Amino acid sequence: MLRNLAWQATDELTRAQLAMFHTLGDEISLTQDDRRRALNLDERAWVQWVDFLSDGPLPAKPPLPEILRRLAETASNLSIMAEGRGISA
Repeated sequence: MLRNLAWQATDELTRAQLAMFHTLGDEISLTQDDRRRALNLDERAWVQWVDFLSDGPLPAKPPLPEILRRLAETASNLSIMAEGRGISA
């Protein structure tokens, strides 16, 4: 039971981070392709992660810790860029 709760929390956290990344991308007008490149994902991986956000299965690649690291780093960089442009992200 505890393992299921931990997995559910991880799943929700990952989906929230992806949603935040897309919201930030919308606010600074990043195309889907720009977002994909910012996360250093190939087309197939990008589609799988977008599907995951829409209640799809967890993609195997990149591994969960890696995608979370990429999301955090990229979102931080995009926030700094947005502030430099005077956009409140």
